[in-house]
Amino acid sequence: MYLVVINTAGKQRYIFSSRKRKEIVGASDLIARVNGSWTEDALEATFPGFSLEWRLKDGHAAELITASAGSVTVLVREPDAGRRLVTELTRRALHEAPGLDVCGVVQEVGGSEPLARSRERAGKALAALQEARPGPQARFPRLPLVEDCESTGLPAAGLRREASDEPLVTRSAASMAKLAHFPAALERLAVDARTTPPTMRKIVDRLGLEADWVAVVHADGNGFGQLFRGLGGSRDEVSSRARGDDTYMEELRTLSRGADRCALRAFHVALDQLADEYAVWNVDGSPPVLPLVLGGDDLTVLCQGQVALPFTRHYLEAFERETAADAALRPVLARAHRTRLDAAAGVAIVKRHYPFRFAYDLAEELITTEAKQVKEWASALAFTVLLESSAPDLSRLRRSVMSSGGAAATASPYVVGQGGRDPRAAGRRWTDLERRVAALRRRDADSGEPLVPGGAAHDLREGLCLGVDVAEARVGLLRTRFADDRDRLRALNELGDESGRLVWDHEGRLVTGLVDAMAALPFLSGEGEAG
Repeated sequence: MYLVVINTAGKQRYIFSSRKRKEIVGASDLIARVNGSWTEDALEATFPGFSLEWRLKDGHAAELITASAGSVTVLVREPDAGRRLVTELTRRALHEAPGLDVCGVVQEVGGSEPLARSRERAGKALAALQEARPGPQARFPRLPLVEDCESTGLPAAGLRREASDEPLVTRSAASMAKLAHFPAALERLAVDARTTPPTMRKIVDRLGLEADWVAVVHADGNGFGQLFRGLGGSRDEVSSRARGDDTYMEELRTLSRGADRCALRAFHVALDQLADEYAVWNVDGSPPVLPLVLGGDDLTVLCQGQVALPFTRHYLEAFERETAADAALRPVLARAHRTRLDAAAGVAIVKRHYPFRFAYDLAEELITTEAKQVKEWASALAFTVLLESSAPDLSRLRRSVMSSGGAAATASPYVVGQGGRDPRAAGRRWTDLERRVAALRRRDADSGEPLVPGGAAHDLREGLCLGVDVAEARVGLLRTRFADDRDRLRALNELGDESGRLVWDHEGRLVTGLVDAMAALPFLSGEGEAG
C-alpha cells in the first residue's frame, strides 16, 4: 500500500505575481483545477472507471482521501500506479499552467507504522523535495536575451493586446495561460458567489478600474494541524492498526470535506449579509468580492475596501456556526473535545494600484503575528490600512503611530463570534471596534457637528505618539471641555475600553483602540452608505 501526496506550493505567490486583475482571477482558476478537474482526469487515466466510492479494503486499486485547495492525497496499491498519477497531474500543470509549482511523492505505508504517521512522513518528504529542486523560476531561462513580460517580469513568450483598440504588449507563457483561463474562472467564481459571469466581470472591472480602496483578505483555520494529528482514535496500537487506519482515513476525509462544505456555506452567508447591509456597494445585486482561494480552512478574497472588514467578520462568525452545526463534523470534533472550528483572518486595505503580492504578504503577517494570538480560544481578525506605496513592514507600521518610548500598542486582534464571550476579549471585541467607530461618527443633533471633533481625535492620536502620559493629559483636557455636554462626554468615553480608559493594561501590555478605530472609520460607514 502506498500513499500519494500532491501539493501546489506558493499558491498566493502564483496568484498575485501579476498586477492584472484578469491574470489574478485566471490564476485562481488554474489552482482550483489542480484538485478539481485535473485530479479527476488523472485518476480516470491511471485507474479506468475510478469512483469517489472506491476503497482499497473493497479490492479497488486506489482511494481518494482528500482533494482541496490545490492539494491531493490518494492511497494506491501499486507504487508504479502512484508514480503515473503524479506524472499525469504534474505534466498537466506544466503544460497548462506554466509557473505553477505542483509536486508529488509516493511513500510506502504499512507495517507497524500508523497511516497518520506515514502521511506526516510523506508531507515532510514532499516539503524536502520541493525545497531541494529548482523552483518554477528556473523554467524561464533568460538566455538567449528576451524582453520582459509587461505584467509579470518573466521572459516574454509572445505579444498580446489588452483590448482590441490597444497596442500589443509582451506577455510571458504564465501570463498568457492565466489570461486564457479568465473566462472559465468567471464561470467558477459565479457559481461560488451564486451570481452570473457578466456580474463577476463587472466586479473585476470595479476592483481594477474604479474602486479607490481594494483589500486582500486571507483567513486560516486555528489548530487544524493539531486536529489532523489527533484523528484516528486507537491507531497507535499495533493490534488495532488496520482498524485505526480505517478510522483515520474516514475522519480525515470527513474533516476535509466538511471544512470545504462549511467554508463555502460561510462564504455564502457573508455575501448575503453584505448584500443587505452594504447594498450601496453591490454590483448588480452582488457584493464586490472575488473568492480567489476557497477550500478547507483556507480563504483568500479580493474585495472592495469598504466591505472588507464586515465581510471578514461575517465569514469568521458564519464559519464557526456552520462547523458547529454540521452533522458529519460533529462526531469528529467531539472526539477532539471541540464544539466548532475557529479561524484567524488578516485584512490589508490598500490603494487600487498597490502591488497585491505585498498586500497578501501583509495580510498573512497580520494572521501570524496578531490574529493567531487568540487561536486557542477564539476567532479573530487583524487589519491595517496602508497609506504608503513602499513594501510593507507590519512592525514598522505599528510603531509608526506609537511612541517608541513605551506608549500603548494596538488592541488588535479583534475577537469575533463565540470567543467574544470570554473575559480575555475585554476591550478587543469586534463590538468594541464598532463602538469606537460609532463614537467618532456620532454627530450633534442640532448642529450636525461630530461630537468628538476630528481635530480632537487627531490630537489624541498624536498624544499617543508622544507617550501615554501625554495622551491621558489630553483626554483629561477634553473631559473638562465637554463637562457640560453629556453626549460629547459619552462619545469620548466610548473611544476607550468599557471603563472609558483610552489606554488600558492587557496582560501586562498597555493597549489602545483609538488608532484602529480611526483607521477603520472610512471602512465601517454606518449601515453601508457611501461616504
